[in-house]
Amino acid sequence: MKRAFWTAAAILGAVLVETGLGYLLPAPGLLFDPFLLVVVYCALVGAETHGMLAGLSAGWVQDVLFGGRVLGFSALSKLIVGFVVGLAGGRFLINGAAARALTLFVASLADGLLVPWLASIFTVELSPLGPTALLLRASLNALIGGLLMALAERRLERVLP
Repeated sequence: MKRAFWTAAAILGAVLVETGLGYLLPAPGLLFDPFLLVVVYCALVGAETHGMLAGLSAGWVQDVLFGGRVLGFSALSKLIVGFVVGLAGGRFLINGAAARALTLFVASLADGLLVPWLASIFTVELSPLGPTALLLRASLNALIGGLLMALAERRLERVLP
């Protein structure tokens, strides 16, 4: 129950960040994806089931509030990314800021490639991100997410000796 509360609070925080960035930038989702940070963190901390459920929840919220005319692509994409990251987190040692930033970078690339691919499967017109925009988005997600995860880890170390 406690894990679900903190996941919901993190998704709410992602909504606030995305909304705030929407006032500053014309298309904030092209540069930064706070929902993906929540999904990757939940997958690394709580394994594949928690990553999948967090991905589905965060993706649905992102689709409903910030998506286009077709709902579900972000939800399905983040569900897959959450499962794969959670599975990898259980099999490999992904500790430290550099490993988590690399995980975020790869997850951002995967999410950026999955959404247009899913749209093409369902024959929905969707303009994919170009390679430069995709690399910029993945780099920003990795940088910001790596810093936030390192801060969260340090905070938890002080609270839990």
